[in-house]
Amino acid sequence: MIDLHTHILPGVDDGVKTMDDAVAFARVAADDGVRTIVATPHYRDGFFLNARPEVLAGVAALNARLEAEGVAVSVLPGAEVHVSADIIERVKSGQAPTLADNGRTVLFELSMSQYPIDLENLVFQMRLAGLQVLFAHPERIRYFQDDVSRFEAVVRLGAFGQITTGSVTGTFGDDVVAFSEELARKRLVHVVASDAHNTRGRPPVLSSSKARLGDWMGEAFARRMTDESPRAFVAGVDPELPDLPEPTARRRSLASRLFRRG
Repeated sequence: MIDLHTHILPGVDDGVKTMDDAVAFARVAADDGVRTIVATPHYRDGFFLNARPEVLAGVAALNARLEAEGVAVSVLPGAEVHVSADIIERVKSGQAPTLADNGRTVLFELSMSQYPIDLENLVFQMRLAGLQVLFAHPERIRYFQDDVSRFEAVVRLGAFGQITTGSVTGTFGDDVVAFSEELARKRLVHVVASDAHNTRGRPPVLSSSKARLGDWMGEAFARRMTDESPRAFVAGVDPELPDLPEPTARRRSLASRLFRRG
């Protein structure tokens, strides 16, 4: 399995604190069947601004330590990039990290509680710029919780969604479980990741959410969410997915028709 969203880099954000902790974190992931971890520290002005050069250096040091310790996990660079007006420029200039440093795939974070401004236009512009937009934990974003058609709209523009292990298994409450299942059944999410910050409260495990997704949607869907689609995102290509059903809550815009997959 491949875990696309983790906070394994030590001492750079609200995740793992020390290199020893990072090694223990990687061991938990390996024991769960994860073989590739993407380090996605926060990239957000005023909080944790982990620019690409620092992330690349941190990942190189961590991989060297894991190899020395005999931990069978490979770590790739990335970031959880918070929404900003100049996000395209930051990615294109190499300031904001992309998943696996592929120059294309942005793990895109919104505020949990504040509504974004003109989100559909921003996603449209990111797509025009050739970027692959992967929303981090949409099931926990109030803007989408309040109206699922808002998330459906950006997916129809060509964006993707990453749900979180804890959201599927109940860490964040029953309402989030229910919304995660709704997004899965509507085929609006495309990968599950741990968003792990430590080895206990939010550990780097995928097997429990894979099993639950299998119960909801079948084994093929669960496998796609934990292996096939994350492999595509690492490579910077769009995963092969079934066509979405026709929208029920709103008409597609011209832009969404231009970028519709399938």
